Amino acid sequence: MLLVAAALVTGAVLLSRSTEGDSDGEPQAGADAPVAEVADVTCPAAVQGSATGPSAGSATLGPLVLVGASNTASRRPDAFAGNGYKLPVTLPEGVTATLSVPQELRARVGLVFSQEAQTVAVASGAGGADHAVRFTACPAGAESGRSGWPGGIVVDRRQCATLTVAVAGRAPVNHRVPLGRRC
Repeated sequence: MLLVAAALVTGAVLLSRSTEGDSDGEPQAGADAPVAEVADVTCPAAVQGSATGPSAGSATLGPLVLVGASNTASRRPDAFAGNGYKLPVTLPEGVTATLSVPQELRARVGLVFSQEAQTVAVASGAGGADHAVRFTACPAGAESGRSGWPGGIVVDRRQCATLTVAVAGRAPVNHRVPLGRRC
């Protein structure tokens, strides 16, 4: 866990852009729905050996864990220039999952898992951050059995927010996450 925390301060994330609904089994955007860009964070950017699974204070969203999210319920935003929370993500080895913000919350909630998203979020707030991030864990062999990435979530105000997790071959699932306020 200490390595994940240290990576929050110093780590960089490999980032590429694609559009939601690629042929990897992720949900396709509807004909009338706007197509969201999806930021990709991959195994080379992951912190190995210290990534933790579900624990007290973490929010478990299917296979994806937002480390420390449950501990934000009574805290003001204290990261990203006071706009959000540092909440590393972990996934079991070999899993790919996409974390996204529903369309109706995109002006109020954003994802920060790259230096580019952090720069924009600090300057523009939640609406300027990423709204979909695909995490691809490393293959089998990690010490902890999980891959982890530094980053967090920015908000326009303290709230209980709905986030969506999609894993190839499964229906997307919505999860309510405390971001400065209980759910």
